[in-house]
Amino acid sequence: MISILDFVFQAVILVLTTFALVNTCSVPTSCTCYNSSISYRIRCSHKKLTNVPSMLPSNIHVHKLYLFFNVNLFTVIPNNVFETFSFFNASDVYLTLSNNNIRLIENDAFNGIENVITDLNLYSNNLMTIPFAISKLVNLKTLKIQKNPLRSLDSSVMAHIGQSLTYFSLDLNHFTKMPRELRYLRVLQSLTINHIPFSHMDVNAFQGVNHTLKTLYLEYSKLEKMPLSICRLSNLSLLSFTYDSYLKENKSSILMSCGCKLPSVTRLYLHSNSLHTFPDIFALFPSLTLLHMLGNNLQYIDYEKIPNNSNLTNLLLTNNLFDRVPYALNRLKFLKSLSLDGNNIKTIDTPDLVGLHSLTYLGISSNPIMFIAPDAFKHNVNLRHLRLYNTHLKHIPVAVTTLTKLFEIDLDGMSIECTCDMSYLKHWNVSTIDIEGNCPFSSESIKYFIMHSLQSCP
Repeated sequence: MISILDFVFQAVILVLTTFALVNTCSVPTSCTCYNSSISYRIRCSHKKLTNVPSMLPSNIHVHKLYLFFNVNLFTVIPNNVFETFSFFNASDVYLTLSNNNIRLIENDAFNGIENVITDLNLYSNNLMTIPFAISKLVNLKTLKIQKNPLRSLDSSVMAHIGQSLTYFSLDLNHFTKMPRELRYLRVLQSLTINHIPFSHMDVNAFQGVNHTLKTLYLEYSKLEKMPLSICRLSNLSLLSFTYDSYLKENKSSILMSCGCKLPSVTRLYLHSNSLHTFPDIFALFPSLTLLHMLGNNLQYIDYEKIPNNSNLTNLLLTNNLFDRVPYALNRLKFLKSLSLDGNNIKTIDTPDLVGLHSLTYLGISSNPIMFIAPDAFKHNVNLRHLRLYNTHLKHIPVAVTTLTKLFEIDLDGMSIECTCDMSYLKHWNVSTIDIEGNCPFSSESIKYFIMHSLQSCP
């Protein structure tokens, strides 16, 4: 009969043996391997390799195989070079060949794993078209080919990968118009297009993906307004239109005239453009819950451009030119997160936040704020997180003591004068509040000062 000690010993041996099998893999000396019972990660990055190394024969079954060959010296990916990786019998292969100098991928380069490659990263290489070899990847779902000098898209290749591809990213530096071959991507859900060199886009630019596309990123372009073609994306939920210095709200609106609203869009990113005035965004996108417009030149928001019935919960207006909190924001009854960091706000007055009852996060850091009214936060009864770091306040405003749900306040980078001048805070219970920041002329934290040193003040 097996004793308890023998049973425990055998169990330990079994566990250690299993662990050794799972955490052992044979790879070329130029590579490292990380593995588990369901996946292998073979990393051959930053090794100055000129060829893909071969793997030793094995009989391993893994669900996911991650192959990293980025930042090497590849120029040509020859036929059958990945054939030895078929020994892993993987169900899904994630292949990264980014940041090389690949100018040619031979037609049979992916032999052996062509049926299981689901993710291919060719970012930053020297390809002028999408290689024919990629058309053989029958289960490809993600293709990243940004930072390549693409001149054209092969319609045959696009038609083949279009049967499975759901994510596609590319640059259009060398195109004069939108490539019509995008219409072959019949199940595409996410599209990223960078460096669009033309100022206007054809109304049929997204023909073929009108009903499948859910997220669209247009970045670093020269477009002067949002393309009318976006109006035809019936299931679009996220639109990102960023880093476009040509996008300016001057005499004519940057928004297209769709003739109808786009209620499917709930997240809109318009950051790092050249907007001076706030566009009539909600008239076109009535269902927004998130709006990011950081890094523009906004100074004012027209009261009429914010509807009373908006469902917006997250608004980011960081790094603009506001000199006060826009009063129009008080119409956003469901707003939970507001970021106004890095503007030119000098005071927070009583009416500035009066309508924001749902607010839980407020960021007003890196503003030259010198005064906050005692009842400035009176109506923000749900506020939990308050960012005040790098402001010009010398004393902690009494307004924070009205925040009964406050969980965190950031006062870092401020010259708070930890003296008895703040004796009005003696009865403020900060035991459960996380207070970031130190008294500048002593070694104690601001929280310690309030809880201990301040209590001896008259």
